[in-house]
Amino acid sequence: MRSLSPTSMLLLLAALPGAAHAQDAAPEGKTGVYHAGLADEFYLAEDVMLSGVHATQDITFTRPQAWRLTGDPIVHVVFEHSAALIPARSHLTVSVNDQPLGSVTLGTDNTGTTTYDVTVPRSALQDYNHLKFDVDQHYTDDCEDPFDPALWTRVRTSTSIDLPFERRRVEGELLKWPYPLVDKLGYGPTEVTLVTPGGPSKDTVDALGVLGFSLGRIADYREIDLVDPVVSASEARTAALIIGTAAEVPEALTLAGVTELGPEEGLVALVPNPSDETLPVLIVTGGGPVGLAKATAALSGQDRYQVLSGSVSRITAVSPSNPPPTRQKPLAAPPASSFSLKDLGMEGRTVRGYYPAPIRIPLKLEGDALAQPSGGSIRVDYAYSAQLDSKLSTMEIRLGGLTLRSVPLEKVTGESQASVTVPLPQDLLDPAANVDVVFHLFPRDFDECDRVSDKQIWGTVFASSTIDLARDHVADMPDLSRLRYGNWPFNALAPNGGTVIVLPDAPDGRAESAGFMLATRLGKLTQSAQPDFAMLRAVDATFTDKADKNFILLVDGTPSSAYDALASAGALTLTGGPERLLANGKEVLLDATVGTPYGTIEEAFSPANAKRAALVIRALREDGLTPLVESATDLGKVKKLSGNLAIIGADLDVRTMDVATHQAWGRVAVSTAATREIQHNYPVLLAAVIGGLLLLTAIFRRFVAARTDRE
Repeated sequence: MRSLSPTSMLLLLAALPGAAHAQDAAPEGKTGVYHAGLADEFYLAEDVMLSGVHATQDITFTRPQAWRLTGDPIVHVVFEHSAALIPARSHLTVSVNDQPLGSVTLGTDNTGTTTYDVTVPRSALQDYNHLKFDVDQHYTDDCEDPFDPALWTRVRTSTSIDLPFERRRVEGELLKWPYPLVDKLGYGPTEVTLVTPGGPSKDTVDALGVLGFSLGRIADYREIDLVDPVVSASEARTAALIIGTAAEVPEALTLAGVTELGPEEGLVALVPNPSDETLPVLIVTGGGPVGLAKATAALSGQDRYQVLSGSVSRITAVSPSNPPPTRQKPLAAPPASSFSLKDLGMEGRTVRGYYPAPIRIPLKLEGDALAQPSGGSIRVDYAYSAQLDSKLSTMEIRLGGLTLRSVPLEKVTGESQASVTVPLPQDLLDPAANVDVVFHLFPRDFDECDRVSDKQIWGTVFASSTIDLARDHVADMPDLSRLRYGNWPFNALAPNGGTVIVLPDAPDGRAESAGFMLATRLGKLTQSAQPDFAMLRAVDATFTDKADKNFILLVDGTPSSAYDALASAGALTLTGGPERLLANGKEVLLDATVGTPYGTIEEAFSPANAKRAALVIRALREDGLTPLVESATDLGKVKKLSGNLAIIGADLDVRTMDVATHQAWGRVAVSTAATREIQHNYPVLLAAVIGGLLLLTAIFRRFVAARTDRE
């Protein structure tokens, strides 16, 4: 794809004043109360456990840039606590930005699930805010053990913050891109409406892919969800996107206040929606295909989009470039067999107190990674504070939840630079393995009758810590379960062949929206600085011309020459609509007419290269492609996929099957294969060795007996 070619110089980019819009007072914005829960908005999978005499938990929440708060937010703290706590000395305090806002006694009247409401003054809020839960917990007025299991309070994930808001009027300013299309301080996924008449040209589909991939990276952790497309921006009820040549989408120039564009001139505009000025409309257009490509490259290429300003910018010349750098943290493991935490994008980390959380090191290996039989090792560079109880304090290293080593922290004076190397067993190293470093810290000369603070005791893991992990690359394909490893092998990495998204021959607005959404998600997942990625119509893509690529086909019941090529080549196991045929290439397994043709996700081999995959996302209902794209890219949903074929029901329930003929991708080293053969056949080999020794013993005895007879 042109805009993803190697970086080169920006030749010329001129900004024009914004289009004329009414400067009257902005109409009253859309109002509401947003309910931000710990589980949904803050991604807390488990309740917050506060254990010990004193414990604290800090959670960050934002104030969306596109909102004006119309009232003071309210924190609804849902908690429960141990019945052993005494009310006179036990309480829970809620603070925001280090300002205490309320405390509740932990007594007999709220041991069960209780809700405590705290009002947060709007004046105390910033863009990023810290919500803190502090507990002091005691079970006696006399001497007590701070590690007693009766000292606990649980803050439920049903805890939430209610934010009353009014959306601000959009001020079209490209210098702030991707705001307001994407508000990085916002909550939930960013919803975008594609404004399109359908039937896009090859160049428009190309631009959709480039911009979608780039926007996925710029949006960072925010997901981009596409709602049903419309034919006019005035029909949009979310942020809107208009992309295409001026001839394809004439409304683009009207909204931008521009009367004419040269055939090789591009235009990028960000304006309020005339029907609701609290909603933005992003316009990417050109007087012709060349102009459209320039506008797309200017907005999506690395950080050069930061040069754009005003509400409208005209682009006369721009060179292709790579997309912005990935914002994923931590990064996937590099191909090298030895890498540090710094190579993973991780910084050193210090934890404090009696109950510090584990320091997690996600390895994030390739989807076909197979650790060699010798396994790997991790060298943990660490430090710890002085005045620890050397008999009790330890550093524990775990892999996959299993403890591998417990290291004593035995120097009373502490250590500023220590190291320990721990083997990582091969059978625990899967592509999604996590290494956890857990500090168990106990203060020296602890006395149950003295109040001892735990904030002065700490442990640190340095970013110089190194992992040695030699691995082969082999996979038994097709296998949908490998999508959980960063959508492997479709994560647009050149060593894996790159990826092409294929829309139907004449895609409608829904297919365009699904393709754009898929491009944003691949952009978020792919970490390569020079990704190999493109989006095409089926009539413009052939498997033979792109034999070195992986394919993702979006099929919606309208003609798709790429899907027909897969089916005619016998690459698919499930074909047809209501009349469905299930076959494995050797025999027909089922021939039936179904009542409801649910969506499917199927993985097969490219007809032009059995070492490349084709993922078919097929919906036979008009509104089915977008939720299927989510099912194939959302980590929580991808974990349900396995085999080569998944049937996705109306309520997105998943049924999987494995009826394809498999083929091994990659190869292992000779030494690895020999070692694994010995491991797998160890009992047989042991029996053979014992039998051989017995046979040699018998032969030797007969030889000795025969020699004795001769003498």
